[in-house]
Amino acid sequence: MTLELSLRRKAAKARMFAILWLSLAVGILVGTYISLPSAAGRTINAINTITENSTAPDSVNSSEGANSDKKPYISLPVFALTTLILGVFAISFACYLLGKVAFIEIESAERLRGIADALCIAGNNFEQLEKATDLLVPKNQSIASNSKSLSTDDLKGLAEIIKNIRSV
Repeated sequence: MTLELSLRRKAAKARMFAILWLSLAVGILVGTYISLPSAAGRTINAINTITENSTAPDSVNSSEGANSDKKPYISLPVFALTTLILGVFAISFACYLLGKVAFIEIESAERLRGIADALCIAGNNFEQLEKATDLLVPKNQSIASNSKSLSTDDLKGLAEIIKNIRSV
């Protein structure tokens, strides 16, 4: 198996992972927005049941009728609505992170494919490897990547490794 073929396989695997992460993010978002109305309805029904049970007059505590008019510190529907909104924001943020990972995988796949193409074009002429790499390998654009491009030291090291592999 050649080095170029190995790089192309890794690029294909990175593209498949990108598809997986994006599909997972879309599935989670669609599932959330489909189930959100029923979850909100059940939450409001549960709150109504709780408030009806707590406001029902008790025969044991009939002398404390004046104390039952006290309102809670926070309204239960407001609490339920806040909880639902925070849940939706948490799921949306998780989907954003999954999408970000997918785009990093896509960038990795394109860089690996570009390096494989540069190696195919350069062949045994390693002086052309730097030119081909500058033309074919896309620059890093994601937040997760720190280096701006392959340096000449990286290319020299890569050329030495390829010379050793091809000589064997």
